[in-house]
Amino acid sequence: MKRRLRGFDPSRLRDARARARLSGAEVARRSGIGASTYSQWEQGKADPGIAALSRCLAVLNTAVTDVVIVDPSEEHLGDLRVARGLTQGDLAGRVKVSPQHIGALERGHVKLSDAMAQKIASALGFEVSRVVASFDRVRNRPPDVLP
Repeated sequence: MKRRLRGFDPSRLRDARARARLSGAEVARRSGIGASTYSQWEQGKADPGIAALSRCLAVLNTAVTDVVIVDPSEEHLGDLRVARGLTQGDLAGRVKVSPQHIGALERGHVKLSDAMAQKIASALGFEVSRVVASFDRVRNRPPDVLP
């Protein structure tokens, strides 16, 4: 099952491209992705991965948080990572754990220790309390809500 990028707003991506006065094909070329892939993102037919989206947004001189909007009161741990434009592997490297462990934390399948909360907060540039709150939300989410 392909995962959705929570909070991704295709219209905000289109607006950022329009402000940059670039075609979708040009953004795709400069970002190293296919033009049809980029077009599908703008049309809302597909969600980008964070690595490719970050490359596109660098071309557009736009922050991830300008096109991926999640209310802070509803943030999950993975949303904090995405807000910084990082993959699970990127964050794992910064906090010296496996990407699988980051994934398990983001799904709420393992306990978040105080030490790991501090490492993640430092790596992402967020307050520890925000990291803990986002983890608690994903850990305690209803069964029908994806992390």
